[in-house]
Amino acid sequence: MTFDVKTSVLSRVDGSAELFTGTTKVITSVTGPIEPKIRQELPNLASLEIIVRPSVGVSTTREKALEDKLRSILQSIIIRYKYPRQLIQIVVQFLITENNINDNGSNQHNKDFTLTELNAAINCCYFALIDANIALYNSFSSTSISIPSDAKKEEYHINPNMDKLIDSESHHVICFSLKDGNAANLLLLESHGKFTEDQLLLVISKAGSECETIHNTYQRKYIANKVENDFIWKS
Repeated sequence: MTFDVKTSVLSRVDGSAELFTGTTKVITSVTGPIEPKIRQELPNLASLEIIVRPSVGVSTTREKALEDKLRSILQSIIIRYKYPRQLIQIVVQFLITENNINDNGSNQHNKDFTLTELNAAINCCYFALIDANIALYNSFSSTSISIPSDAKKEEYHINPNMDKLIDSESHHVICFSLKDGNAANLLLLESHGKFTEDQLLLVISKAGSECETIHNTYQRKYIANKVENDFIWKS
């Protein structure tokens, strides 16, 4: 995966990141730990509030589904017991780009765009959480893989563009936790379309290698730069 990422892009939150990949651009902010509302408070853990906003219009069930998928990942990655009776708020805002609007000027909210945006949101959340200094059990990363409609054996596309998505038979988003630079646990597998068991196993295997590449190429480099720039004992 190749993407452009910037952090600390927002001034009134504890951490933020902007990520642009393919046809998707997203900004994520992290606020917390902060005092929660009474109904949100948990006695032994931090509560999570995740808000997903579309690039145009108001939130629908589509955004609520994305919120649930992000929550399933983040509640197992964030060390929540370190922040009892506190709230961590994560806001994901998708932005309009020239490539993700159709001729009528409205967003194409089909399943392919949903999975593409989910993939971008997961990776953007990681950089925003690190920027906010939120404690994590492990690093994590996500990748997108499609299988062409006329696929031969072991044929696939990693992080496909829109043309490949339109022509694909199935599309998958896979997220792994990472430990010592290696893919550890499968955190999310979201699939649409028709595929065989062998194709699914191939996708999971290739996704693990791609998530390791993202971690070693982008995430470790970013963390090293953050430590060097932020801490007083830098050389």
